Amino acid sequence: MEQPPARILMADDEEPIRMTMSAILRRRGYAVTAVENGEAALALVHQQPFDLLLLDLKMPGLSGIDVARRARELQPDAAIIVLTGHGSLDSALEGIHVGVFDYLLKTSSPQDVLARVAAALEAQTEARRKQRVMTALQGVFADLGGVDQPQASSEKWLEVGDLQVSTWNQTVRRGDQMLSFTPTEFRILLCLAQQVGQVMTYSQIVQCAQGYTAQALEASELIKPHMYHIRQKIELDPSNPRYILTVRGTGYMLALPPAAV
Repeated sequence: MEQPPARILMADDEEPIRMTMSAILRRRGYAVTAVENGEAALALVHQQPFDLLLLDLKMPGLSGIDVARRARELQPDAAIIVLTGHGSLDSALEGIHVGVFDYLLKTSSPQDVLARVAAALEAQTEARRKQRVMTALQGVFADLGGVDQPQASSEKWLEVGDLQVSTWNQTVRRGDQMLSFTPTEFRILLCLAQQVGQVMTYSQIVQCAQGYTAQALEASELIKPHMYHIRQKIELDPSNPRYILTVRGTGYMLALPPAAV
């Protein structure tokens, strides 16, 4: 049975941008609804489900981050991409807290627009699939009378020092503590964990975690806010990291921390 097209809601107060990106996405087969401000976008989020929200960062009234924050409460599994005319570390950090998948420059080529939208939708589809599997397993074990749940046979843990990264259910542990990550943060950490002890360039990390190609400067700006947030979660002292080491001008490396004496 043929899958229905992904439903995309786009909000941008600049008509040329709104029309151009909508046309690009519709030609690829997506079902696009385009509005000119955050209030109209939020009203539609109240009325119907969307797979992806494509939101302008700066709009009169509600900003893209404002819409993302409120939409996340109504549609927690919708992917969110924020459109911006220029990169901003502050807005990127704010977007991380509301689960923004990615930032997209309005000057991006049609190929980049389509690649990032496809990557966001693919990540959302995978997250939904895993949630369905987990829900089904919980139901099965509940029917069996609450017996202990065995580890899935496909689960694999990558161990780096006292960090454990699950490749199956997007779980990260530090010792006995469970750590909470956004989907993008987890993918970045997993990419580094799979190449532990090796330097990954900014572009390699974006390609691995987000699924598209970005030049070094753009990739650096995309990755740095996420890396800041990951360090806040896994490092005992984020100002003096032991796990994620910066290779200045190149990228990052996940290292084995020295054993405690």
